[in-house]
Amino acid sequence: MDKKTIARHQHNKAVFCSIGSIRSLCSLLKMDQRRLSLLAKQPPYRVFNVPKKDGGERIIEAPGAELKKVLGRLNRFLQSVYFFEKSSAAFGFIVGVQDDNDRRNVVTNARKHAGRAYLLNVDLIDFFHAVTRARILEIFLGAPFQFKRGLPDLLADLTTYQGRLPMGTPTSPVLSNFACRELDARLTAYAGDMLWVYTRYADDMSFSSNKPIDADKVDSVRAIIREAGFEVNERKLRVYGPEDDKIVTGLLVTDKVTLAPDYLSKLDDDIRQLHHVLLVQNEQGQLSTRWVEQFKKNIIGRLNFAGFVLRRNNESYMELKDAYYTAINPPQEDFGAVSWRGFPYNL
Repeated sequence: MDKKTIARHQHNKAVFCSIGSIRSLCSLLKMDQRRLSLLAKQPPYRVFNVPKKDGGERIIEAPGAELKKVLGRLNRFLQSVYFFEKSSAAFGFIVGVQDDNDRRNVVTNARKHAGRAYLLNVDLIDFFHAVTRARILEIFLGAPFQFKRGLPDLLADLTTYQGRLPMGTPTSPVLSNFACRELDARLTAYAGDMLWVYTRYADDMSFSSNKPIDADKVDSVRAIIREAGFEVNERKLRVYGPEDDKIVTGLLVTDKVTLAPDYLSKLDDDIRQLHHVLLVQNEQGQLSTRWVEQFKKNIIGRLNFAGFVLRRNNESYMELKDAYYTAINPPQEDFGAVSWRGFPYNL
């Protein structure tokens, strides 16, 4: 294990949890007290919608540059604290440490359910927005923080927007983990009684068993979640049996963990489409559009994820990687003849 990184997180936790005043917080966040108070009382946000994969739209609340910078600094300390306070079930939004035997990520989350015959997947509705300012206030009042003298209120105001965690700030992910500590404890205890395995990656909860998962047990899970202040997304609730392909946070789980069956084929299709689009753009002398640049980012993100899951020396991954870089850097002869009418003289 990387002892230096562990020591840094221990130092960050000790420093942050020992804060005794708003002045000390301002010093730690490198922010003038008057300015920090103003950001907390009148937080600047830009609100917009982005499309979801399943249709519909997701609200994004993006903080202004100054607030984002402050929350980024705060997040580093909160992450260090949560690293030592993390629930045994939590696998998302947790800092990694090199050579850690208990790495928490999307792969290790899915791996916990390998070899189990039955699987229950539960997704929550509006996960961040379900975490209220009152709950954030309780977090900073309670252990391990136990802040006083106006600190809990200031931190709650800084990290919430319109009375709940916003979708789009650096601190919302780690604070959602803090908010789920009691829920994780109750679900872990229930899973233990049922001889199940329970893990949570953000708002994706998975329960696996070697015996059938009955409807009454699903109701018990649903009741625990509701008592904790969250709501189950019934459209995404799934129970898998022995013959079903079991998907946990987008990964196929059998005796081992790998990519979903159609992941590589869809990625290959998109790389081919990107190649075609870029050839057309070059033939017509067009500059790259915002949509194409976003498409590139989407593909490289999925490609990196494939390499993370399959390992970088996997043949399928390397072929797709080569295809991607060929698409964005095609040989000059692939451009063919270009009409002078299509050349952008007005650049």
